[in-house]
Amino acid sequence: MDRLARDAALGNPELVGRLLTGIAPLLVRYCRARLGRRGDSYRDADEVAADAGRAVLAALPGYAGGPFLRLLYEVVTRTVDEFSLGGPPAAGTELTALLPTLPPLDRDIVLLRVATGLSAAETASVLGLSIGQVRVAQHRALTKLRALL
Repeated sequence: MDRLARDAALGNPELVGRLLTGIAPLLVRYCRARLGRRGDSYRDADEVAADAGRAVLAALPGYAGGPFLRLLYEVVTRTVDEFSLGGPPAAGTELTALLPTLPPLDRDIVLLRVATGLSAAETASVLGLSIGQVRVAQHRALTKLRALL
């Protein structure tokens, strides 16, 4: 994905489209996991994911390399945090309600690994950690969540 992002940053519309197609499911899963449902729908989470996609497009011309997933993570977390400050709390699953009880790093590891589906190596790259640190933190977080359920 890093190579595609570097090439798309040059402005080729076809490559930008391919990049957006590739990242859209990641954005949606992350936003839905962080924000949960409001009423019976994920409409707000999906709108935040679309906003994050637009923010990624705005940041893309400045992308010069490095782990693109890290840029994606920074943009989507900032977008979700901005939305969360202005909106009412979401009603979600029991697990979604428990995520804020985790330290922010552990919460994001669970979201990236479980909800978004990134590998331990991808998550480590996004967060600037070792694979071992990701696995230990994920185990610790999941153990805490199990105890709370």
